[in-house]
Amino acid sequence: MSATANILHEAIVIDVDTLETGAVHLICLIKPTWTSKKINFKKLDTNDDNNIYSVFPSDYKYEQHGIIMKIYPKNSDVYSNHEKEFQLIEQFSHHGVAPRILLTFINGYISSYILGTILNIKEDQTHQLVSQKLAEFHLISSKFNNGLHFIDKLKQFIDLFTKKNIKLHNRHMEIRDEQEKSAEQNSSFFTTLKSAVGLNTTPTLILTLDELELQLHDTTWAQISTEIDFIQTIFENNWSKHNLPNVLCLNNMNIHNFLYDSKNKTISIINFDHCSYNYFLIDIVSYFLELAKDNYENNYPQRHIQKLFLVEYLKYSSFDFSNIVYDPHKPIDNELERLCDLCGLLIAPIHLYWTLWAFLQALLIKPTSTFDYINYGKIRLAQYQKHKQNFFLPLNQSRKNSDADSEKIHHF
Repeated sequence: MSATANILHEAIVIDVDTLETGAVHLICLIKPTWTSKKINFKKLDTNDDNNIYSVFPSDYKYEQHGIIMKIYPKNSDVYSNHEKEFQLIEQFSHHGVAPRILLTFINGYISSYILGTILNIKEDQTHQLVSQKLAEFHLISSKFNNGLHFIDKLKQFIDLFTKKNIKLHNRHMEIRDEQEKSAEQNSSFFTTLKSAVGLNTTPTLILTLDELELQLHDTTWAQISTEIDFIQTIFENNWSKHNLPNVLCLNNMNIHNFLYDSKNKTISIINFDHCSYNYFLIDIVSYFLELAKDNYENNYPQRHIQKLFLVEYLKYSSFDFSNIVYDPHKPIDNELERLCDLCGLLIAPIHLYWTLWAFLQALLIKPTSTFDYINYGKIRLAQYQKHKQNFFLPLNQSRKNSDADSEKIHHF
């Protein structure tokens, strides 16, 4: 990440394991009065891959007088362009959607404080607040397009697995070499003794691309690559006819990425890592899947829940929906059914996106991670396999299938 405009940039890498020593220097560059103070780092959520911290001196009465530090996941530069992401955040900050950037460093940035707490996804109010914020965000993001298209992100991911782009392969080899060297350096009398008594001391190495592919059984990287080409064809030949608004989607609708300020009744977005340009429904379906993430088979929102979310979204949006909704402020049931049909078709490609993302984490993050990315990727892959036929079939045929499937689903 390079310096942009008048924002201070430091060419250093910050390690999340040594924040209290490594990051203080950076913080004091923009907050010199904190030099002699003890600084607290409070993680804003529990996600392994979402290193966003509230930073403030221990003697501050109110945390909101502090700042925010975002550290990108380790090795995420293999599949993400952080420079473009930073430029995007700058643009959003001018529109009041993102916090103001105060300083950047190689693997992250420091921004102004974001007031709020994480929403409770089980509360009805949450769905209303998120739909309103999403409509607002999409209206702003539609004014510029400097992000990758959703299908381009899928292609970028799979090219790393097929080695069409060897960046993943090369970085992966570096990680394994480091692990092997570390294991050799840490060998001692005690590890030798454990081996002598039959205890396993073989270090756990991250899987290779081939080893991971074998765990997918009947699925190969080449097959997924071919299906992504097919997905692109469907989007270009079929979806273009619907004339749906194109916006810069968040893609990541994890509830931890939204903070709610109960005093001002406003929501802030704190994560733009997965933004890409596509149909506005991508974000809406991503949110529906977020609601169902504990049990994709049974918890995907019932149609009346989907419609309530869509009605709220349409109410706060000013896009031209004339091709599918005559009056966005008073959509009729048939129009909402049509939108729900389209949402149902997008389930497959969204699952595929998170499948590939999860497998990337599995290959680039140490096996000591507390989250099982391989298992998560397999779960999302199974859901992609289950729903992909609906996406590949014409819409009218898919509607018949989804109506039949709905009888088997236990809605929440």
